Amino acid sequence: MVELVLSAEEQRFRQAAKDFVRANVLSRTDLDTHGHFPRELYQQAFEAGFVTAMIPKALGGGGRTTRELALAAEEFGYGDLGVATSTFLLTLATGGILNFGTPAQQEKWVRPLTRSLSFACHAWTEPQGSANLLGQPAQTTATEVDGGFLLDGVKSTISNASVASVYFVFARLTPGDAGLTCFAVPRDAEGVEVRTPYRKMGQRAADTAEVTFTRVFVPKEDQIGRPGEGVVIGMRALRASRVGIAAMSVGVARRARDLCIQHGHARVTGDGRRLIESQDFRFHLAEMEMELELVRALTWRACAELQSNGPEAMKLSCCAKLAGGNMAVKVTNQAIEMLGGLGYLEAGLAEKLYRDAKILQIYEGPQAVQKIMIADTVTRLGWVGH
Repeated sequence: MVELVLSAEEQRFRQAAKDFVRANVLSRTDLDTHGHFPRELYQQAFEAGFVTAMIPKALGGGGRTTRELALAAEEFGYGDLGVATSTFLLTLATGGILNFGTPAQQEKWVRPLTRSLSFACHAWTEPQGSANLLGQPAQTTATEVDGGFLLDGVKSTISNASVASVYFVFARLTPGDAGLTCFAVPRDAEGVEVRTPYRKMGQRAADTAEVTFTRVFVPKEDQIGRPGEGVVIGMRALRASRVGIAAMSVGVARRARDLCIQHGHARVTGDGRRLIESQDFRFHLAEMEMELELVRALTWRACAELQSNGPEAMKLSCCAKLAGGNMAVKVTNQAIEMLGGLGYLEAGLAEKLYRDAKILQIYEGPQAVQKIMIADTVTRLGWVGH
Protein backbone atom coordinates (compact mmCIF):
# COMPACT_ATOMS: atom_id res chain seq x y z
CA MET A 1 0.00 0.00 0.00
CA VAL A 2 1.23 3.50 -0.83
CA GLU A 3 1.65 5.69 2.25
CA LEU A 4 0.51 9.19 1.30
CA VAL A 5 1.60 10.83 4.55
CA LEU A 6 5.28 11.70 4.56
CA SER A 7 7.42 10.49 7.42
CA ALA A 8 9.34 12.99 9.53
CA GLU A 9 12.57 12.10 7.73
CA GLU A 10 10.95 12.45 4.31
CA GLN A 11 9.62 15.86 5.28
CA ARG A 12 13.04 16.90 6.54
CA PHE A 13 14.81 15.79 3.37
CA ARG A 14 12.24 17.47 1.12
CA GLN A 15 12.58 20.69 3.11
CA ALA A 16 16.38 20.49 2.86
CA ALA A 17 16.07 20.20 -0.93
CA LYS A 18 13.59 23.09 -1.05
CA ASP A 19 15.87 25.27 1.09
CA PHE A 20 18.87 24.41 -1.09
CA VAL A 21 17.02 25.36 -4.26
CA ARG A 22 15.78 28.64 -2.78
CA ALA A 23 19.24 29.57 -1.56
CA ASN A 24 21.35 28.43 -4.50
CA VAL A 25 19.28 27.91 -7.66
CA LEU A 26 16.28 30.22 -8.00
CA SER A 27 18.34 33.39 -8.12
CA ARG A 28 20.76 32.14 -10.77
CA THR A 29 20.44 33.92 -14.11
CA ASP A 30 23.23 32.00 -15.86
CA LEU A 31 21.68 28.53 -15.94
CA ASP A 32 20.21 28.93 -19.42
CA THR A 33 23.55 29.75 -21.04
CA HIS A 34 25.00 27.54 -23.79
CA GLY A 35 28.26 25.90 -22.81
CA HIS A 36 28.09 26.88 -19.14
CA PHE A 37 28.34 24.04 -16.63
CA PRO A 38 27.93 25.49 -13.11
CA ARG A 39 30.38 23.17 -11.38
CA GLU A 40 30.46 25.26 -8.21
CA LEU A 41 26.68 24.75 -7.88
CA TYR A 42 27.10 20.99 -8.22
CA GLN A 43 29.89 21.15 -5.64
CA GLN A 44 27.40 22.74 -3.24
CA ALA A 45 24.85 20.05 -4.08
CA PHE A 46 27.48 17.37 -3.47
CA GLU A 47 28.44 18.85 -0.09
CA ALA A 48 24.75 19.00 0.86
CA GLY A 49 24.42 15.27 0.10
CA PHE A 50 22.16 15.41 -2.96
CA VAL A 51 24.53 14.23 -5.71
CA THR A 52 25.28 10.93 -3.92
CA ALA A 53 21.95 10.59 -2.12
CA MET A 54 21.06 7.40 -3.99
CA ILE A 55 24.32 5.55 -3.29
CA PRO A 56 24.11 3.09 -0.35
CA LYS A 57 25.57 4.19 2.96
CA ALA A 58 27.87 1.17 2.90
CA LEU A 59 29.63 2.77 -0.08
CA GLY A 60 29.72 6.26 1.41
CA GLY A 61 26.48 7.62 -0.03
CA GLY A 62 23.28 8.91 1.52
CA GLY A 63 21.36 5.64 1.30
CA ARG A 64 18.12 7.48 0.54
CA THR A 65 14.90 5.69 -0.35
CA THR A 66 13.35 5.96 -3.79
CA ARG A 67 10.62 8.29 -2.53
CA GLU A 68 13.10 10.53 -0.73
CA LEU A 69 14.97 10.89 -4.01
CA ALA A 70 11.70 11.72 -5.79
CA LEU A 71 10.89 14.38 -3.21
CA ALA A 72 14.28 16.02 -3.69
CA ALA A 73 14.10 15.69 -7.49
CA GLU A 74 10.74 17.49 -7.49
CA GLU A 75 12.21 20.44 -5.60
CA PHE A 76 15.26 20.59 -7.88
CA GLY A 77 12.93 20.39 -10.87
CA TYR A 78 11.14 23.44 -9.51
CA GLY A 79 14.44 25.29 -9.46
CA ASP A 80 16.01 24.23 -12.77
CA LEU A 81 15.54 21.02 -14.73
CA GLY A 82 19.08 21.04 -16.07
CA VAL A 83 20.50 21.25 -12.57
CA ALA A 84 18.13 18.50 -11.46
CA THR A 85 19.23 16.23 -14.30
CA SER A 86 22.96 16.51 -13.66
CA THR A 87 22.57 16.43 -9.86
CA PHE A 88 20.65 13.16 -9.75
CA LEU A 89 22.15 11.40 -12.78
CA LEU A 90 24.11 8.99 -10.58
CA THR A 91 20.75 7.28 -9.96
CA LEU A 92 20.89 6.12 -13.57
CA ALA A 93 24.65 5.89 -14.04
CA THR A 94 25.30 3.69 -11.00
CA GLY A 95 22.04 1.74 -11.14
CA GLY A 96 23.58 -1.07 -13.17
CA ILE A 97 26.68 -1.63 -11.09
CA LEU A 98 24.79 -1.33 -7.79
CA ASN A 99 22.36 -4.07 -8.89
CA PHE A 100 24.67 -6.33 -10.90
CA GLY A 101 28.25 -5.44 -9.97
CA THR A 102 30.41 -7.40 -7.53
CA PRO A 103 31.40 -5.86 -4.18
CA ALA A 104 34.92 -5.36 -5.55
CA GLN A 105 33.58 -3.54 -8.61
CA GLN A 106 31.37 -1.33 -6.47
CA GLU A 107 34.34 -0.42 -4.26
CA LYS A 108 36.43 0.39 -7.32
CA TRP A 109 33.92 2.45 -9.29
CA VAL A 110 31.20 3.69 -6.93
CA ARG A 111 32.96 4.58 -3.69
CA PRO A 112 35.24 7.18 -5.35
CA LEU A 113 32.12 9.03 -6.49
CA THR A 114 31.28 9.71 -2.84
CA ARG A 115 34.70 11.06 -1.81
CA SER A 116 34.70 14.19 -3.96
CA LEU A 117 32.44 15.68 -6.61
CA SER A 118 32.53 13.23 -9.54
CA PHE A 119 30.18 12.32 -12.33
CA ALA A 120 29.41 9.07 -14.14
CA CYS A 121 27.51 8.22 -17.31
CA HIS A 122 25.03 5.64 -18.54
CA ALA A 123 26.56 5.30 -22.03
CA TRP A 124 23.71 3.59 -23.85
CA THR A 125 22.48 5.75 -26.74
CA GLU A 126 24.15 5.62 -30.16
CA PRO A 127 23.80 8.05 -33.10
CA GLN A 128 21.02 5.86 -34.54
CA GLY A 129 18.98 6.33 -31.36
CA SER A 130 18.43 4.66 -28.00
CA ALA A 131 15.41 2.52 -28.87
CA ASN A 132 17.25 0.92 -31.78
CA LEU A 133 19.44 -1.05 -29.40
CA LEU A 134 16.39 -3.06 -28.38
CA GLY A 135 15.78 -4.19 -31.95
CA GLN A 136 19.07 -4.25 -33.83
CA PRO A 137 22.74 -5.00 -33.09
CA ALA A 138 24.67 -2.23 -31.36
CA GLN A 139 27.32 -0.47 -33.41
CA THR A 140 29.56 -0.20 -30.35
CA THR A 141 31.50 -3.44 -30.09
CA ALA A 142 33.72 -5.19 -27.56
CA THR A 143 36.25 -7.57 -29.11
CA GLU A 144 37.70 -10.14 -26.74
CA VAL A 145 41.50 -10.12 -26.45
CA ASP A 146 43.96 -11.48 -23.89
CA GLY A 147 42.94 -10.24 -20.45
CA GLY A 148 39.91 -8.26 -21.58
CA PHE A 149 38.24 -6.49 -24.48
CA LEU A 150 38.86 -3.76 -27.06
CA LEU A 151 35.97 -1.31 -27.18
CA ASP A 152 35.08 0.55 -30.39
CA GLY A 153 32.12 2.79 -31.14
CA VAL A 154 30.29 6.05 -30.51
CA LYS A 155 27.81 6.94 -27.80
CA SER A 156 25.80 10.09 -28.41
CA THR A 157 23.60 12.50 -26.40
CA ILE A 158 25.08 11.16 -23.17
CA SER A 159 24.26 13.20 -20.07
CA ASN A 160 27.29 14.43 -18.08
CA ALA A 161 29.60 12.91 -20.71
CA SER A 162 32.17 15.71 -20.82
CA VAL A 163 32.46 15.96 -17.02
CA ALA A 164 32.33 12.25 -16.13
CA SER A 165 35.18 10.28 -14.60
CA VAL A 166 33.70 6.90 -15.55
CA TYR A 167 31.39 5.60 -18.27
CA PHE A 168 29.23 2.50 -17.96
CA VAL A 169 29.23 1.48 -21.61
CA PHE A 170 26.85 -0.96 -23.30
CA ALA A 171 28.42 -2.79 -26.23
CA ARG A 172 27.95 -5.87 -28.41
CA LEU A 173 30.45 -8.68 -27.95
CA THR A 174 32.12 -9.70 -31.19
CA PRO A 175 32.25 -12.38 -32.28
CA GLY A 176 28.96 -13.23 -30.64
CA ASP A 177 25.23 -12.62 -30.76
CA ALA A 178 23.47 -9.24 -30.81
CA GLY A 179 23.08 -9.00 -27.04
CA LEU A 180 24.63 -6.17 -25.02
CA THR A 181 27.26 -6.37 -22.29
CA CYS A 182 28.07 -3.62 -19.79
CA PHE A 183 31.61 -2.36 -19.12
CA ALA A 184 33.09 0.22 -16.73
CA VAL A 185 35.49 2.52 -18.58
CA PRO A 186 37.50 5.33 -16.94
CA ARG A 187 37.56 8.73 -18.64
CA ASP A 188 41.36 8.72 -18.80
CA ALA A 189 41.59 5.37 -20.63
CA GLU A 190 43.60 5.54 -23.86
CA GLY A 191 41.28 5.85 -26.85
CA VAL A 192 38.44 7.69 -25.09
CA GLU A 193 37.54 10.98 -26.76
CA VAL A 194 34.78 13.38 -25.70
CA ARG A 195 33.37 15.80 -28.25
CA THR A 196 32.33 19.39 -27.54
CA PRO A 197 29.04 19.44 -25.57
CA TYR A 198 25.91 19.88 -27.66
CA ARG A 199 24.02 23.16 -27.92
CA LYS A 200 20.54 22.27 -26.73
CA MET A 201 17.02 23.66 -26.79
CA GLY A 202 16.83 23.56 -23.00
CA GLN A 203 18.35 22.14 -19.81
CA ARG A 204 21.54 24.00 -20.64
CA ALA A 205 22.91 23.73 -17.09
CA ALA A 206 23.18 19.98 -17.68
CA ASP A 207 26.07 18.63 -19.72
CA THR A 208 25.32 16.48 -22.78
CA ALA A 209 27.99 15.28 -25.21
CA GLU A 210 29.24 12.51 -27.49
CA VAL A 211 31.92 9.98 -26.57
CA THR A 212 34.04 8.00 -29.02
CA PHE A 213 35.82 4.78 -28.04
CA THR A 214 38.70 3.69 -30.29
CA ARG A 215 40.36 0.39 -29.37
CA VAL A 216 39.91 1.14 -25.69
CA PHE A 217 41.24 -1.73 -23.61
CA VAL A 218 38.85 -2.86 -20.85
CA PRO A 219 40.17 -5.47 -18.39
CA LYS A 220 37.99 -8.54 -17.93
CA GLU A 221 37.32 -7.60 -14.30
CA ASP A 222 35.60 -4.39 -15.44
CA GLN A 223 32.81 -6.27 -17.22
CA ILE A 224 29.62 -5.64 -15.21
CA GLY A 225 27.31 -8.63 -14.95
CA ARG A 226 27.33 -11.57 -17.33
CA PRO A 227 27.98 -11.46 -21.09
CA GLY A 228 24.77 -10.53 -22.91
CA GLU A 229 23.08 -9.26 -19.74
CA GLY A 230 23.39 -5.61 -20.75
CA VAL A 231 19.75 -4.99 -21.68
CA VAL A 232 18.58 -6.28 -18.30
CA ILE A 233 21.21 -4.15 -16.53
CA GLY A 234 20.30 -1.06 -18.53
CA MET A 235 16.55 -1.43 -18.06
CA ARG A 236 16.93 -2.02 -14.32
CA ALA A 237 18.92 1.19 -13.98
CA LEU A 238 16.28 3.14 -15.91
CA ARG A 239 13.46 2.16 -13.56
CA ALA A 240 14.45 4.42 -10.68
CA SER A 241 15.71 7.14 -12.96
CA ARG A 242 12.40 7.36 -14.83
CA VAL A 243 10.60 7.85 -11.53
CA GLY A 244 12.99 10.73 -10.85
CA ILE A 245 12.05 12.27 -14.20
CA ALA A 246 8.38 12.04 -13.26
CA ALA A 247 9.12 13.84 -9.99
CA MET A 248 11.09 16.54 -11.82
CA SER A 249 8.05 16.96 -14.10
CA VAL A 250 5.92 17.80 -11.08
CA GLY A 251 8.51 20.32 -9.95
CA VAL A 252 8.65 22.25 -13.23
CA ALA A 253 4.84 22.17 -13.48
CA ARG A 254 4.60 23.71 -10.00
CA ARG A 255 6.99 26.47 -11.08
CA ALA A 256 4.86 27.20 -14.16
CA ARG A 257 1.70 27.21 -12.07
CA ASP A 258 3.26 29.64 -9.59
CA LEU A 259 4.26 31.99 -12.41
CA CYS A 260 0.63 32.04 -13.54
CA ILE A 261 -0.65 32.72 -10.03
CA GLN A 262 1.77 35.61 -9.58
CA HIS A 263 0.82 37.01 -12.99
CA GLY A 264 -2.87 36.67 -12.21
CA HIS A 265 -2.53 38.70 -9.02
CA ALA A 266 -0.45 41.40 -10.70
CA ARG A 267 -2.43 41.84 -13.92
CA VAL A 268 -5.53 44.07 -13.96
CA THR A 269 -8.09 43.48 -16.73
CA GLY A 270 -10.10 46.06 -18.62
CA ASP A 271 -12.97 46.01 -16.13
CA GLY A 272 -10.62 46.84 -13.27
CA ARG A 273 -10.53 43.34 -11.76
CA ARG A 274 -7.42 41.30 -11.24
CA LEU A 275 -6.89 38.49 -13.75
CA ILE A 276 -6.83 35.97 -10.90
CA GLU A 277 -10.55 36.64 -10.40
CA SER A 278 -11.39 35.53 -13.95
CA GLN A 279 -13.18 32.18 -13.97
CA ASP A 280 -11.43 31.02 -17.14
CA PHE A 281 -8.02 31.82 -15.65
CA ARG A 282 -8.89 30.06 -12.41
CA PHE A 283 -10.17 26.99 -14.24
CA HIS A 284 -6.84 26.70 -16.07
CA LEU A 285 -5.05 26.83 -12.71
CA ALA A 286 -7.38 24.15 -11.35
CA GLU A 287 -6.57 21.85 -14.25
CA MET A 288 -2.83 22.42 -13.74
CA GLU A 289 -3.19 21.53 -10.08
CA MET A 290 -5.19 18.41 -10.84
CA GLU A 291 -2.66 17.15 -13.38
CA LEU A 292 0.44 17.68 -11.26
CA GLU A 293 -1.27 16.04 -8.25
CA LEU A 294 -2.19 13.03 -10.40
CA VAL A 295 1.41 12.61 -11.58
CA ARG A 296 2.77 13.04 -8.06
CA ALA A 297 0.44 10.30 -6.78
CA LEU A 298 1.47 7.97 -9.62
CA THR A 299 5.12 8.75 -8.94
CA TRP A 300 4.78 7.89 -5.28
CA ARG A 301 3.05 4.63 -6.18
CA ALA A 302 5.92 3.79 -8.52
CA CYS A 303 8.38 4.63 -5.74
CA ALA A 304 6.67 2.18 -3.38
CA GLU A 305 6.79 -0.58 -6.00
CA LEU A 306 10.46 0.10 -6.73
CA GLN A 307 11.40 0.20 -3.07
CA SER A 308 9.85 -3.24 -2.56
CA ASN A 309 11.14 -4.50 -5.93
CA GLY A 310 7.59 -5.42 -6.78
CA PRO A 311 6.44 -7.06 -10.03
CA GLU A 312 4.93 -3.83 -11.38
CA ALA A 313 8.04 -1.69 -10.89
CA MET A 314 8.92 -1.44 -14.59
CA LYS A 315 5.36 -0.77 -15.69
CA LEU A 316 4.73 1.89 -13.08
CA SER A 317 8.04 3.66 -13.65
CA CYS A 318 7.24 3.86 -17.37
CA CYS A 319 3.71 5.07 -16.63
CA ALA A 320 5.03 7.78 -14.31
CA LYS A 321 7.67 8.92 -16.79
CA LEU A 322 5.22 8.98 -19.70
CA ALA A 323 2.52 10.82 -17.76
CA GLY A 324 5.00 13.19 -16.15
CA GLY A 325 6.72 14.27 -19.34
CA ASN A 326 3.43 14.85 -21.11
CA MET A 327 2.00 16.75 -18.16
CA ALA A 328 5.06 19.00 -17.80
CA VAL A 329 5.00 19.96 -21.48
CA LYS A 330 1.25 20.60 -21.37
CA VAL A 331 1.38 22.72 -18.21
CA THR A 332 4.40 24.80 -19.25
CA ASN A 333 2.84 25.40 -22.66
CA GLN A 334 -0.40 26.47 -20.98
CA ALA A 335 1.57 28.84 -18.77
CA ILE A 336 2.99 30.59 -21.85
CA GLU A 337 -0.55 31.18 -23.13
CA MET A 338 -1.83 32.36 -19.74
CA LEU A 339 0.98 34.88 -19.43
CA GLY A 340 0.25 36.24 -22.90
CA GLY A 341 3.04 38.20 -24.54
CA LEU A 342 5.11 38.02 -21.36
CA GLY A 343 5.04 34.25 -21.60
CA TYR A 344 6.77 34.38 -24.97
CA LEU A 345 9.58 36.62 -23.73
CA GLU A 346 12.76 35.30 -22.12
CA ALA A 347 12.17 37.73 -19.25
CA GLY A 348 8.92 35.93 -18.48
CA LEU A 349 10.67 32.59 -17.68
CA ALA A 350 7.73 30.50 -18.91
CA GLU A 351 9.34 29.93 -22.30
CA LYS A 352 12.47 28.57 -20.59
CA LEU A 353 10.40 26.18 -18.50
CA TYR A 354 8.74 24.89 -21.68
CA ARG A 355 12.09 24.44 -23.44
CA ASP A 356 13.51 22.64 -20.41
CA ALA A 357 10.45 20.42 -20.05
CA LYS A 358 10.35 19.16 -23.64
CA ILE A 359 13.24 16.74 -23.19
CA LEU A 360 11.33 15.03 -20.36
CA GLN A 361 9.29 13.38 -23.12
CA ILE A 362 12.42 12.24 -24.95
CA TYR A 363 15.42 11.24 -22.83
CA GLU A 364 15.57 7.84 -21.11
CA GLY A 365 13.16 6.56 -23.73
CA PRO A 366 10.68 8.66 -25.75
CA GLN A 367 6.93 8.22 -25.45
CA ALA A 368 6.84 5.28 -27.89
CA VAL A 369 9.36 3.32 -25.81
CA GLN A 370 7.39 3.88 -22.60
CA LYS A 371 4.21 2.70 -24.33
CA ILE A 372 5.99 -0.41 -25.63
CA MET A 373 7.22 -1.27 -22.13
CA ILE A 374 3.78 -0.70 -20.59
CA ALA A 375 1.99 -2.65 -23.32
CA ASP A 376 4.42 -5.57 -22.96
CA THR A 377 3.05 -5.98 -19.44
CA VAL A 378 -0.65 -5.32 -19.83
CA THR A 379 -1.17 -7.33 -23.05
CA ARG A 380 -0.05 -10.62 -21.55
CA LEU A 381 -2.85 -13.15 -21.09
CA GLY A 382 -1.80 -13.65 -17.50
CA TRP A 383 -2.59 -10.00 -16.86
CA VAL A 384 -6.32 -10.40 -17.59
CA GLY A 385 -8.30 -10.03 -14.38
CA HIS A 386 -5.20 -8.73 -12.55
